[in-house]
Amino acid sequence: MSSLLGCKNLSVQFYRQMKPVLNHVSLDFQPGENVLILGPSGSGKSTLLSVLAGIIPDHIEAKVKGEVIRTQNMGILFQDPDTQFCMEHVDEEIAFSLENRNVPAEEMVLKIKSLLEVVGLKVELNTRIAALSGGMKQRLALASVLALEPDVLFLDEPTAQLDPVSRKEFFKLLNQLASQGQTMIIVEHVLDGCIEWMDRVILLNKHGEVIGDGHPQYILEQCKGQMEEAGIWRPEIYPFEWHKVIGDKNHPLSKQLNEKYLQSKTKKDTFQHNTDSLMSAEAVSISYERMPVLCDVNFQFGKGEWISIIGKNGSGKSSLLKVLAKLKKVSKGSVAFKDIHLKSWKESQLYEKIGFVFQNPEWQFINKTVYEEILYSGEQQNVKKESAEAKAKELLEEFGLLNYSNRNPFNLSFGQKRRLSVATMLLLNQEVLLLDEPTFGQDKHSAESLLSLLKKRQEHGTTIVMVTHDMNIVDQYSNRVLLIDENSLCFDGHPFSLFSDEKLLEKTRIIPPLHYAYKRAVKEECFLGKQSIVLVPN
Repeated sequence: MSSLLGCKNLSVQFYRQMKPVLNHVSLDFQPGENVLILGPSGSGKSTLLSVLAGIIPDHIEAKVKGEVIRTQNMGILFQDPDTQFCMEHVDEEIAFSLENRNVPAEEMVLKIKSLLEVVGLKVELNTRIAALSGGMKQRLALASVLALEPDVLFLDEPTAQLDPVSRKEFFKLLNQLASQGQTMIIVEHVLDGCIEWMDRVILLNKHGEVIGDGHPQYILEQCKGQMEEAGIWRPEIYPFEWHKVIGDKNHPLSKQLNEKYLQSKTKKDTFQHNTDSLMSAEAVSISYERMPVLCDVNFQFGKGEWISIIGKNGSGKSSLLKVLAKLKKVSKGSVAFKDIHLKSWKESQLYEKIGFVFQNPEWQFINKTVYEEILYSGEQQNVKKESAEAKAKELLEEFGLLNYSNRNPFNLSFGQKRRLSVATMLLLNQEVLLLDEPTFGQDKHSAESLLSLLKKRQEHGTTIVMVTHDMNIVDQYSNRVLLIDENSLCFDGHPFSLFSDEKLLEKTRIIPPLHYAYKRAVKEECFLGKQSIVLVPN
């Protein structure tokens, strides 16, 4: 069978970089194949997709050596959907793709509605794209790509901005496309829900070299050591079968999950709540374009707490975080820091004490080098030059960015950009750190390193407030969780209490960590089918 797509002896090096991102990569892809590309942050996964899709070197300059075989009709879905939108409204964005295929105008409305239904995006056709949540934007981006009817669909971290339920549904959608013969090449960190239907896994190391290529189970078994060394996330269940796990208390995964559950319970039993108020919200309501986002929210944070804010896409988590950072106004109510209304704080004084990390790391970058980016906050607050430079170098080393100190921040990998965006907020040792999805797009080592650094700061009194879709982080690190659903704060308490509340989980469509699902399944003697991820209660 002839190859649909491929490369031979491919090497890619970006200008002003000392080493190539990809090294002597030779691959071929057959029609109808579904291929998952794994590798640590900075291993060249996204670069490989961009070369195969023709974006490099046609639109992004780089030195490319070797041979590339491409099909004419391809579509790509990026990590950040905002980077590929060119219109203002939902219907216009999809229509733009249809126009490229010369679809008659009179057929467009029906096709647009059909595509929105396929991707599960339930909005009015004339909805402004800027009003969509990150997850909604990703669905729209997929609809726009599918409108091109591509022979090959490239997906670069397609679920990075989706909540767990939406991620599961998105993978189900992709699986349906795969069953219809769609060729897909995917870069993804979250493996549960997609690795089960992959035909093939390609493994890259940190040097951009292929070190594994084969069936998913073969790669997981034969390349286990390389994956652990590289910090590549592993699936939580696959290749085990869930009904066997919950039916055998001596199964290795059963023992592991039971131990995790006991650890979570112990954390709850030994937790002591901090009653001192560092930051508070009173009767806060938030709106966007006159539409309510949150209504009548009340809470207070104490010094040294780790608070996770969770909820489905579009629930208002990021909006609430921006309100706490004085980056967004409330429509009603008030927010106070140290018993002083945020309105009364000067920005320069407030940001000495509160740091904010955006969901999109590029929104924070304003300097030409990584080193200058970290130094910037110290310069703005008149920190002594010698002290700021020493701290900047320390942060570069802590975050694995020392070798990239002279690189332009926009030329980093997505995972490296995320680490830099967090590091820039740590130079001043602020009392409160507000972080919007700080770990998404990170390999295992990078995520755990970042969380460890944040944990150290929390133990020294820093209050961590984090928006996240990762329930394992919520369970392992948070002493408190705020759950937003249907425009209101419907839970404020310890993670163990939330994940043990089956009725609330069902109502709000929250998927608990696997050890809670295991405990529930064992209790109910709920034997589910082969390869069921079992995380959405029925």
